[in-house]
This record gives sequence, C-alpha cells and structure tokens, in this order.
Amino acid sequence: MIKLLVIVPLLFSSSLYAAEANVGQICKAAAASMFGRDHKIVKLDKIQSDVAYVHYIRKDDSTRWAIKCKLIDDQVMWSSNNPDSSGRWRNDPADSVVKYKVDGNKLTISEVYSDGSSTSNSYPLKQLN
Repeated sequence: MIKLLVIVPLLFSSSLYAAEANVGQICKAAAASMFGRDHKIVKLDKIQSDVAYVHYIRKDDSTRWAIKCKLIDDQVMWSSNNPDSSGRWRNDPADSVVKYKVDGNKLTISEVYSDGSSTSNSYPLKQLN
C-alpha cells in the first residue's frame, strides 16, 4: 500500500498570505498617517520576519523617507529605516502610541501623544495593496 502526503493546503494557506498583506497595509497606512502624507505615495518594499519595510518620496525635495513596522497586538511599533539614520523602535513611554483597527474594508490608524492629544485617519483597505 502506498501512502501519499498531501501538503497542498499548507502551501496555499490564506492566513499566511493575509498576515503578510495586513502588516504591509498597516505599515503603509501608519506611515501616511504619522507623517501627513497621501497613502498612495507610500510603497511597500518588503516584508521580512513579520516586519514591513515601506518608503515614500517627499515631493518637496525628492528625498526618500523609509520606516519599518511590526505589529504587537493592535499597536504599530515603528522605527526609521533610512540609510543614514536607522532609528530606534518607538517603545519609550514618552513616545506616541500608534494603534490600528480594521473594520470591514476600512483601516483606521490612531496616534495618541504623550500630552493626551490624538489623531485618527482611515483608509480603504483595497487602496493599500
């Protein structure tokens, strides 16, 4: 009797791909929200080990600005990722806290600052691909 091992479902697991797409979408939206940029100019460079790398080109002076993001529960932890200044993860108590929420086809990024003030921006998920 010959036994066959079927691994096709493992290779095409939608949850694996959804996790990668989500961290990329969330990082793009977070960068747009935190830096006051149009989400359409933020580009996903790669996702590696659950960390998304994104960048945008600032129109004023054509400089490239890059960050990396990882998700901790509903919080977006980020760090700058520029060639001349790879920064620290923003996890100090004095840093703002960036969170995300997915509601249907909408992704909302909220940022609470150390003084208690906050901002919030929402983006259509399909525009963050």
